[in-house]
Amino acid sequence: MDEGQDRDERLVAAGAKPPAATSRRARPAWRRALLLAGARARAAVVVALSIPAPTWAQDHRGGSFAEAARRLAAETPPDTRRGSPLRRLYDRGEAGPLWSAGGHPTRQALQVIALLEDASSRGLDPRDYAAGGLAASAAELEGRASVDSTGLARFDVALSRSLLRFLADLHEGRANPRVLRFHLPDAHRGLDLAAIAADVSRAADPGAVIGATEPPYAGYGALKGALQRYRTLAADSSLRPPLPARVPLRAGDPYADAAALRRLLLALGDLPGVAARDTMPTDGYSIDLADAVTVFQRRHGLDADGVIGPATMAALRVPLAHRVRQIELTLERWRWLPDTAPDRYAVVNIPGFRLYLFEHDPTAARPLLRMNVIVGQAAGRRGTPVFSGTMREVVFRPYWDVPPSIARNELLPAIRRRPGYFERERLEIVRGGDVGAVIYPLTSANLARVASGTLRLRQRPGPDNSLGLVKFVFPNDYNVYLHGTPAQELFAQVRRDFSHGCIRVEDPLTLAEHALAGQDGWDRDAIERAMQGDRTLRVGIARPVAVYVLYASVVVRDGAEVHFYPDIYGHDATLARQLAATSAHAAAR
Repeated sequence: MDEGQDRDERLVAAGAKPPAATSRRARPAWRRALLLAGARARAAVVVALSIPAPTWAQDHRGGSFAEAARRLAAETPPDTRRGSPLRRLYDRGEAGPLWSAGGHPTRQALQVIALLEDASSRGLDPRDYAAGGLAASAAELEGRASVDSTGLARFDVALSRSLLRFLADLHEGRANPRVLRFHLPDAHRGLDLAAIAADVSRAADPGAVIGATEPPYAGYGALKGALQRYRTLAADSSLRPPLPARVPLRAGDPYADAAALRRLLLALGDLPGVAARDTMPTDGYSIDLADAVTVFQRRHGLDADGVIGPATMAALRVPLAHRVRQIELTLERWRWLPDTAPDRYAVVNIPGFRLYLFEHDPTAARPLLRMNVIVGQAAGRRGTPVFSGTMREVVFRPYWDVPPSIARNELLPAIRRRPGYFERERLEIVRGGDVGAVIYPLTSANLARVASGTLRLRQRPGPDNSLGLVKFVFPNDYNVYLHGTPAQELFAQVRRDFSHGCIRVEDPLTLAEHALAGQDGWDRDAIERAMQGDRTLRVGIARPVAVYVLYASVVVRDGAEVHFYPDIYGHDATLARQLAATSAHAAAR
């Protein structure tokens, strides 16, 4: 290998831009390397691109190219969600190729192909974009002295088609969230994919143009970093799950596979210290291992006590490839969010049982407020839905209007079975709203009217009200809202899916303080007085708060620590099946 070639290949390995070749004869090493790789995959060109192999001849007339490109683009079926950006891209009169010059791939074309081959770094599958076939096709172009305009058009349209799909997938995701019953706002800006693809074709930095279509949130970027780390871990053959043991394991207990556990916890970052710790005694479940397991448990939504019980052992034995898949699925859901977040928004992460409040900076890595929440039960079809709304009102000392299903299935049987239950729970039979509601006496006939839906049950305000002392209203089709709860002891549980669908917040006082921040007369003291007052009080929020009730089984906290949560509603499994069914390479098979 000559000195210049060696230099060029080192530059490419380091991620630097290769020097431009001054002639075909002086083709640099980075381009020759691409040709070699492409030649090896040449047999896959026809299948990967679904376009007949080009006929090579000396013919570079722009008009012939434009005509062939328009014909090929018109023959490509439109995307049911995204229309026909490919046709728009080539409806450009007598314009020449986007991705070749002088019959050879442009620098931008090679960089785009490299990005498509690296799609897995963004949680996508390179096969969906025919990346291998495109690399082989580029090598084919480079290996010919001349190429006819039809052959150039085939390469051009194939690369544009893959890039357009890549841009759309990065921007709005591959799956339609509404098909999966995730009712999120259709708030993606109307990207002109054809215009962006054209910009990429002439950009000094194609990667920057492509990257600008991705979600702007700090959490998304942090998750991409976590993906690379866990891919590396999953590929490390020296790491394996620890062997099962008789549980529970407590610090000081013997454990024959302690060495494998130590290596795993070191690699995950849960066991602090230098690699020399790997040489420490490994014939038992030592105190330092128990401390590391405590960190692992905290990151995986488990009781953080350092004791290895069945749930902890099961989590330790989850293949790292499965963690990679969790991250990929969560990245997909990030792409369903609006391109720009409001100035004030709250996020409820269902499987993480957490609420986060952001203000002013949608790209901020750290929320202004975070707290524990309780969500809908995984069993019995009582899960909290995934949707969005806008918080416009805070209600102090609210009534609880009992949903008809809860009244029929739970409260009416209790009232009929247990004398004194109705009064003890401070219930009322009513018709009408909170103000001016007509109250009916407790009789068998009126209970029957509650069962039929002509009357309803409600619980009077107070500390023992099921909604606590504060209710946060964001109107939605599910009648779901945020509220307090008298059952504060439930927040000590690690898994907190106890409600009928609404979301109970651990610290409603602080949440109300943030919601009403800046409003005259509503400082923390005033809020406490309203909570302890003697009447129901509704207060409008001057600066409404967008609320996103989301489902992320992986979260990167504070930009570094990766937390995994159980797929309590099975949404990860459903999304994985949907993506497998709709992937381009799967459809091709």
